[in-house]
Amino acid sequence: MINLQQSRKTFHQVRRLPQQNFWKTVFEIQDRQDILENPKFADYFSWQPNRSNCPDLESLLEGLIQSIPDPWKARAKRIFAGRNLYGHANAEAWRSGEVGVIEVNYGMTSAAMIYGVLYCNYMLMVHNLGSQVDFSDDDDETLLMILEEVGDAGFEPIMVAEAERHKWRSSRHVFAGHELLRNLPAAVNNDSYHELVRSIEEFTLAHELSHHLLGHTEDEYPRSKQNRDYFEKILAKYELHHPTGSLNEDQRDEVQADTLALLMATGALTHDVTADRIYRASAGSVIGLTALAHIEESWVTSNSAGETHPDFVTRYENAVNVISTLSRGMPIDADGGHPLGCLAQLSGFLSIILDRWLSEKLEDHAPINVLGFTSWLFERGAELQGELENLRAAKSN
Repeated sequence: MINLQQSRKTFHQVRRLPQQNFWKTVFEIQDRQDILENPKFADYFSWQPNRSNCPDLESLLEGLIQSIPDPWKARAKRIFAGRNLYGHANAEAWRSGEVGVIEVNYGMTSAAMIYGVLYCNYMLMVHNLGSQVDFSDDDDETLLMILEEVGDAGFEPIMVAEAERHKWRSSRHVFAGHELLRNLPAAVNNDSYHELVRSIEEFTLAHELSHHLLGHTEDEYPRSKQNRDYFEKILAKYELHHPTGSLNEDQRDEVQADTLALLMATGALTHDVTADRIYRASAGSVIGLTALAHIEESWVTSNSAGETHPDFVTRYENAVNVISTLSRGMPIDADGGHPLGCLAQLSGFLSIILDRWLSEKLEDHAPINVLGFTSWLFERGAELQGELENLRAAKSN
């Protein structure tokens, strides 16, 4: 049986980290005495690890534990979520005897922060295209100039990330070396950005916790069969199905972990789905999966025995299917907002990133510009309006 104390002790021993706040360790390595000795951070740095060596991860893990069925909680409460110093964008679940660990690389957090900045810039661009551009202006030259200026705010940071990712892959160290990858626009609220980054890390944690709960780790959990049976019942309730196709066993496990993570984050496991939870899970999953696919160039991969993870297309389609299914039961809010609209915005974001990657790989691929993207926004907006009208009609019948 897993023991939290032993899990915590073993993680720190294996990674040769002191049992203290992870961020205190980081600043000690950087010799940032100005921060370490600042009285306003004293309480924060004196925080002691319990379920995690990072206060943010511990908070997220405790929230996830509340979103799973009661019979699963005893197991989840014994798992330690450790943040390590590795720069590669990755996370892992492992178990051995009394030890159960979710391990999150510092590079995964860096990726969440960088792609969170990219998404904030993208959303500001979308907002400004709708609020600052007069598309009825007869002066085509002026209109195009304004479009390009507004578009640069969203496109340029993505182009920088496309260039920087080569360094990240070769060094296995994700870092925001360029200011456009770390500086938020003045119009973006810092708290909103922080919650966006947390949503990406929450999906990451939920995915790894799912591996533990479903018995995907090398040393399988004895109750995992019962957990898998309950998981299948929830899938049947929402008429969800595992992706078909030639996925190998490891890849099927990964897709199942994605699905369970989304059911966990949205509240579906405890029959408490809310629109806010769906919005958060949508952003966390799609941005997180996009970041990994972009950094690792895993947009499309084979399903051979040597590939442990399915490609982005498979994982994204599965996430969209889960989120769309749960979203259809949500009412349209007073401002016309709906989780399906959030998915549409996220699809635009990942499409630009994928398009930039394709333009590098394919000589005859012309990258989309802001004019083409604006046209897509109008078309997708009209499609979305039709989808929402169908939802209204279905609810009124």
